[in-house]
Amino acid sequence: MKPYLIVPVACVALSSLLLVPDVYAQFGGGMGGGGMGGRGASHQGDRGKGCSEKPDASQRPMGQQPETMGREQLEYRLNTLQVDLHLTPEQAALWQTFSDRVLALEGDLARQRNRSTPIAASTLNAPGSPIKPIATAVDQARNRLTALEDIEAASRALYQALQADQKTMADVRMAEFLTPLLRA
Repeated sequence: MKPYLIVPVACVALSSLLLVPDVYAQFGGGMGGGGMGGRGASHQGDRGKGCSEKPDASQRPMGQQPETMGREQLEYRLNTLQVDLHLTPEQAALWQTFSDRVLALEGDLARQRNRSTPIAASTLNAPGSPIKPIATAVDQARNRLTALEDIEAASRALYQALQADQKTMADVRMAEFLTPLLRA
């Protein structure tokens, strides 16, 4: 190829990549666009739109977590963080305890969500019947408190064993999956 044609051909090639935003989907999500499970421009009509007029359920303000997180997503985040922390064998044992307790709380919350049914007003009007729902609520709160105390103890032990760079990563990434659990 002649030297004076290289520059225009390179410019055309690079500019063609900028005109095709779907190409960037292969580079992963990041801030909510593209990648596996991301919300990139998938339709011709979506290109060039910065914001949609009607936000759907998958669009949230930046930094806001979903109300609940599924078990598979929680396990994925735990496993990813475990790999990224490059844990020593001693730290790995502490991590396993922490991870098991977080997953146990998530399992309890999932069972509670599936089992929960609103209490009918007629049931509460019957003599002595309000006691059972109150006792059930107290038991659930007590069980959740115990699970949270177990997570706190496990996270304290793990956090003390982490190095400074591991603590920095854990601070940010643990908040991503613990916050929805604590709000539930």
